[in-house]
Amino acid sequence: MKVGTVEVIKGEKKKGYIQVGTDTDGSPFLIPVLVAAGQEDGPTLWVHGCIHGEEYGGAASIIRYFQELDTNSLKGTFVGVPVVNLPSFKDRNRISPLDGANLNRIFPGDPNGSYSHRLAYELIQVIRETADVVLDFHSGGIGAEVPYYVIIDDDKTETALKSMDLAKKLGSKFIWRSEGESGTGGTITASVMDLNIPTVTVECGGGNVTEQHEELFKKSIKYAMQAYEMIPGEPPKLDEYLIVGNASFVFTKEGGLFVPECNVGDILNKGDKIGSIMNLFGKVVEEIYCPEDNSYIAALGHRYWPTEPGQLITESMPIESRGK
Repeated sequence: MKVGTVEVIKGEKKKGYIQVGTDTDGSPFLIPVLVAAGQEDGPTLWVHGCIHGEEYGGAASIIRYFQELDTNSLKGTFVGVPVVNLPSFKDRNRISPLDGANLNRIFPGDPNGSYSHRLAYELIQVIRETADVVLDFHSGGIGAEVPYYVIIDDDKTETALKSMDLAKKLGSKFIWRSEGESGTGGTITASVMDLNIPTVTVECGGGNVTEQHEELFKKSIKYAMQAYEMIPGEPPKLDEYLIVGNASFVFTKEGGLFVPECNVGDILNKGDKIGSIMNLFGKVVEEIYCPEDNSYIAALGHRYWPTEPGQLITESMPIESRGK
């Protein structure tokens, strides 16, 4: 098996590139790829980060996990792609400076489209040829924080059931069971699921990458590999899981500085205060409240982060069920 320029050799770690397109000066976009193969056959776990270029925690954690992984105890193959979206990463931006596209809204891509569409298309082809299971790493980016939770695309298929089974083994109590175009339309998750490959999105952190964020991302890789018997050990099984539905997205009406009055991971009821917007004279110009009962706060803007009218400031997810 080859992944980009990397020939997979049992018992070895290899580094190489996946080339997708060229920059304006004609130089190739070379996407770094890290491959570790065990001495014994087994599944291939594909893990990628920075589909959104300013979500750095996943990238760093993939690199660190690759460095620490012992191939002597590995069955199968680990494929890590720290940064998928190089133009977005270099620009420190969620979207691409080349074509203004949000990469995670345009899968499965188009081989004849603009760069981001071509990137989406080529990425799906490589995953199709190599992966047995996929982890998709995200965070709140520069402007927001998210707790550690996981997302599956529940399209009611056998692959969705396998994805849910994996999600329950990654150490998070909260699972976002997303349905339909409003939740996962155009995402890499939905397109990989269409290939009948179990896929889980892992969300964690935002802003500065802390040691805790890094450890949580790395544990999700470890637990996934244990779930597929690629490395020794058993993944955790929690006493209870909170299943949340499609999110309510709360946008600001006024510009100013955001002052949060709750934390990510809190569970609020309708009317509970999420925060406020303060103008540069110190006056509160808007108060923001939770839109629904029993809602998990899955994303929140940073304290005193500058906002503009119409900016996404929080995501709240009603808890649908509790159970094992």
